[in-house]
Amino acid sequence: MISEIRIPKLGMTQANISVVELTRANGSAVRAGETVAVIETAKVSFELKSPTSGLIFYLKKVKDNVSIGTLLAVVTDSQAAFDDFYKSLASEKEEHACSQFEAPENEEKWGVQISFDDEAPVRSVASSLRQPLQVDIGDRKILKRTPFVGMRRTIAENLVASLQTGAQLTIVSEADMTELADFRKELRLDFPDTQITFVDLLVKILAFVLKEFPVLNSSVVGDEIICWDEYHIGVAVALDDGLVVPVVRNADKKSLVAVSREIKKLSRKARQKELKPETFEGGTFTLSSGGKVETEFMTPIINPPQNAILGIGKIGPKPAVYQGELAIRTRAYLCLTHDHRVIDGVPASQFLGRLKDVIEHRKQFSKILK
Repeated sequence: MISEIRIPKLGMTQANISVVELTRANGSAVRAGETVAVIETAKVSFELKSPTSGLIFYLKKVKDNVSIGTLLAVVTDSQAAFDDFYKSLASEKEEHACSQFEAPENEEKWGVQISFDDEAPVRSVASSLRQPLQVDIGDRKILKRTPFVGMRRTIAENLVASLQTGAQLTIVSEADMTELADFRKELRLDFPDTQITFVDLLVKILAFVLKEFPVLNSSVVGDEIICWDEYHIGVAVALDDGLVVPVVRNADKKSLVAVSREIKKLSRKARQKELKPETFEGGTFTLSSGGKVETEFMTPIINPPQNAILGIGKIGPKPAVYQGELAIRTRAYLCLTHDHRVIDGVPASQFLGRLKDVIEHRKQFSKILK
């Protein structure tokens, strides 16, 4: 009996799927439901389970690029059963190759050969623009080797592609967060189980301010600039091996507590690698936070197909002039990267100024966060 293990459909993902781990040795025994491999896309890591008990035989290896439906492995009753299956598989491939590569009349005439290798990996624009750096390792000491595949590789290629396809410009403004910080302390007393964060507060404020500046909440689709009438805010979550951006949908319509709980749920599932691919789709604007690290300001890279992203630096006490006197205030840098092809400097600056104004005045943000 042969049980096949094929690459499943992962949401809207069609390409850039990599095999990052094979958890068993070829020919070893597995039980039904045991993890036998791990595959990754730019957004999600996914464990493949054995459909039945038996002996596992892999047809792909770590670092291989695969596509939906690719046969990764089979579980059989014996080595002999796998050998028979493999022979039949090889025979089918040979017949397929012969039928595909019979040169048409024009090919014979002009000496042109057309390749029909449907398993060739699809290369992105970013990856085709550069060659891997060749380094002579020799007898140098190595602490750790990590395959540059899966999530890490695709994130890298997407970032390069983002920079190469847009005119990205970052503008920075420093905001006084003191009143917002005091308001947050009150909320944490009112909702001790929720423990509302600055990210939660900013997601709600962003959803409000974006309505006044529609071009900041837009995407380029074909030859059109689409300003969305929905406010799906992506929240960057740092993982040990990369960064993902799950989306809080309709952030403008949800209460602050609901947004806070959703962000915590998404972050927890992201770190446990339990998020589904559709969780990352449909974002209209992204928020990235320096969070707990010592980052004062940054130049965040836009998450396509969005046209803007806000990065917030470390929030903490700083000396500042307040009401004409020197004082210690809670402050942070707001760093807005926008695609200058779509968003000019004036509306980008106006958006950042409006955001800063809302953050600094309790009468304004309290209406949004009530």
